[in-house]
Amino acid sequence: MKVNVEPYNPEWPLKFRKVQERLQGILQNVPVITIEHVGSTSIPLLRAKPVLDIDIIVKPSALEAARTALASAGYTDCGEMGVPGRFAFRQPGYGLLDFAHGLTINGELRQNTYVILEGCTALRNHLDIKRVLTENENLREEYARFKADLAERDFGNIDEYCIAKTEVLCKILRIAGWSEEELEPVIRANMNV
Repeated sequence: MKVNVEPYNPEWPLKFRKVQERLQGILQNVPVITIEHVGSTSIPLLRAKPVLDIDIIVKPSALEAARTALASAGYTDCGEMGVPGRFAFRQPGYGLLDFAHGLTINGELRQNTYVILEGCTALRNHLDIKRVLTENENLREEYARFKADLAERDFGNIDEYCIAKTEVLCKILRIAGWSEEELEPVIRANMNV
């Protein structure tokens, strides 16, 4: 399979805001800390798979309420999927094995939606990658070239694509100040996708 990587689209943040509004309605009775746009589509000028990555940040005490509200709205709860503190959801109409790529039948962007615990490594990972790539133009361009090269390769599945990005993501996290010990769970999670 080929992974579709596109030039940055200024519509992506606008599309996120629409999804964010829907999620705020779904989660209106849940004490959510914030809903963040993360991943490559959240980083201005970065090439990306046209998929919205969304973190719904909650305290542990609100986790079950958030999971129940999303499931009641038709989201498929996939659990932690090997990443402690990050609970993945497929958007309505998609099941556990339907990885996000392409557009929905309504022409909307696919989503990776996560209920993520405040302070967990996965959240720190998402926010530090976004911060460093937003601030560091040279590194952002290097990552964009790397992703463009990956888009030329054939992968057996999306997991192979994630594994292929591990080394460059670790480089970004090292620049963000992560130690080798702190990187271990990230590498483990990426290699066991």
